[in-house]
Amino acid sequence: MVYSNRELRDAIMKREVICYPLIEENIKGSSIDVRLGKHFYRTDRLDRPGIFSHRDPDDVERYFKADVARPVEEVCSELGLPVPKGFLPGQLVIALAPHERILAHTLEFVGIQPPGTTEMRARSSTGRIGIAVCKCAGWGDPGYINRWTMEIQNDNDEWVLLIYGERIAQIIFHQTGPVDGHYGQGGKYQDGITLGDTVRNWRPAQMLPKSWKDVIDVPVEPTAADAEIFIIELANGKTTLLKPPVPLALTEK
Repeated sequence: MVYSNRELRDAIMKREVICYPLIEENIKGSSIDVRLGKHFYRTDRLDRPGIFSHRDPDDVERYFKADVARPVEEVCSELGLPVPKGFLPGQLVIALAPHERILAHTLEFVGIQPPGTTEMRARSSTGRIGIAVCKCAGWGDPGYINRWTMEIQNDNDEWVLLIYGERIAQIIFHQTGPVDGHYGQGGKYQDGITLGDTVRNWRPAQMLPKSWKDVIDVPVEPTAADAEIFIIELANGKTTLLKPPVPLALTEK
């Protein structure tokens, strides 16, 4: 079930849904609009393509370059372009080159306590100007309450200036059945369970991918015989997890 605006307001008062800072007007019919934060990461553009190792934390730091929104006059001057109409003097912006992808974040800390989960979608206006905000990585977890990282991409053939604080995406809240665990108790992309701790501990580096923390085992190809055993054990109330004979060296550091 998707939370309606009435249910969202009620859940916020009960501290089941968290959105901080909260703007009442951003609670829509079945979602909450979220705004663009000022920190972001560009990918290191190389004249000669190399290999980016998402399994190496040092290479992750090499590949992604930290940046921050800056005054529109300064950004346009560097681009050698005039400030376009519609922008206020001194307004902080993030400039996206044609087809460029960046990691950015929501201004809000937002999520839901279990049982429940969340997802991110672009606002209609964002999609209509050719900006993707989360590709296919927009699903949350029960207990994930943080600034959301966005994989923003400019699908246009021209530069686009995104304004710090503009509404760029929306968070949808779903009701689930009972769940085991809480994302804040061990998730890779959240440091804290209480809102105060999460806000206090947030750093831009939390946007960076942490694939290197995932343990990868040598996979075992499924067989028809194993599938039949699996079904029988399910019927008997138990399952046997097939363990690989040799784990890969790529383990959590």
